[in-house]
Amino acid sequence: MNSALTAAQKDHVIEETARYIALANDLYQTSLPTIPVYFDLTGHTIGMYKVSPHKKIIRYNELVFNKYFDENIKETVPHEVAHYIIDMQFGAKKVRPHGIEWQSIMQGFGANASRVARYDLTDIPKRRYSTIEYKCACQIHQLGIRRHNKVIQGKTNYTCRHCGSLLKAV
Repeated sequence: MNSALTAAQKDHVIEETARYIALANDLYQTSLPTIPVYFDLTGHTIGMYKVSPHKKIIRYNELVFNKYFDENIKETVPHEVAHYIIDMQFGAKKVRPHGIEWQSIMQGFGANASRVARYDLTDIPKRRYSTIEYKCACQIHQLGIRRHNKVIQGKTNYTCRHCGSLLKAV
């Protein structure tokens, strides 16, 4: 499978993103600016609206867009733009990510308000997370690196759901 989108395909995604922002400006009588679009997501995440203190961006997964280009133009692009509109109108932390406000914007876009895409992504590489082995009285557990770091830093301890004993690093 060729993983790269063509320059024309990337331009089309960027244009569609801008078109949905313009549509939202018409629908809601606002003048929100277009925001940068990146094609840097990996794994099975298809799109993401990202807010940091100094910028707002939309990120897309090039591999998934390449495999399901038309579907993502119709579903993922309005989905992520709707998150941007919600953030600008209400503040991202003040409303539920896929709540009634977001669903209303999706309806205004004439887009499917489903939260999850149903694509076959078995041939798309998935991000691998490192795990650390822990044991209890009855079995071996795999803790993710974040949980392991919390244990190391003394912020928390974990117990086995089966036997109730404390997990200890192997």
